Amino acid sequence: MAIKTDEIPFVIGQKVTATIRGEVFSVCIRGWLKGQYVITDLPRVGGDVYRVAPQTGVQIHFIKDGLFVNFKSSASYALAQAISLLVIEYPRTSDMHNLRKFERFRSNIPVTFFYEEGDKKFEDSGVIRDISSGGALISHRKLVGKQNLLYITAELPAGGSFKLQKVGVKNLRKNPKSGSSPYVTGVKWNDLLPESEEGLSKFISQRSREKREGRR
Repeated sequence: MAIKTDEIPFVIGQKVTATIRGEVFSVCIRGWLKGQYVITDLPRVGGDVYRVAPQTGVQIHFIKDGLFVNFKSSASYALAQAISLLVIEYPRTSDMHNLRKFERFRSNIPVTFFYEEGDKKFEDSGVIRDISSGGALISHRKLVGKQNLLYITAELPAGGSFKLQKVGVKNLRKNPKSGSSPYVTGVKWNDLLPESEEGLSKFISQRSREKREGRR
């Protein structure tokens, strides 16, 4: 789904893909000023900086929180001394598309869960980082397998709760920066219980209202 906005969701230090004269590089965003410029690392080939002349075309794309962003611009100037930075013009237009089927809402909800393998029961706790009508994202301490079905329990801030709600593991990744919750798991609702469905509906309605009112 195409997104209409005049502001690009940059984050300092985020990695983006830059295409310059047909060459593809991975660089980081170092700064920006809306309507004026975007600063990235100056690409390198081997140990040498990549020479970029003013007005050279630059195409940037990246994915952030399920949003695909793509735009074209041109280089203003490059700094190759001391620190290596590339300054490009802030794009007049950009293409943004939501890759997710369901809108996600950020959260910070404590959760416990367990899964079973044969006659063994494995338990863990963590935090639900975001929720949608299709599933949730959980950060936690112990690794789970993609074949596992989890049973989660959590109290929702808008009222309602998940009590032994069954979810299927859809994707797994590791966050090495977190010592307490190094695993991040995306789950999909599986046969929503009536209580879970009611609580989820209240939560999404509340967050949607807050978003419209500009409180989140």
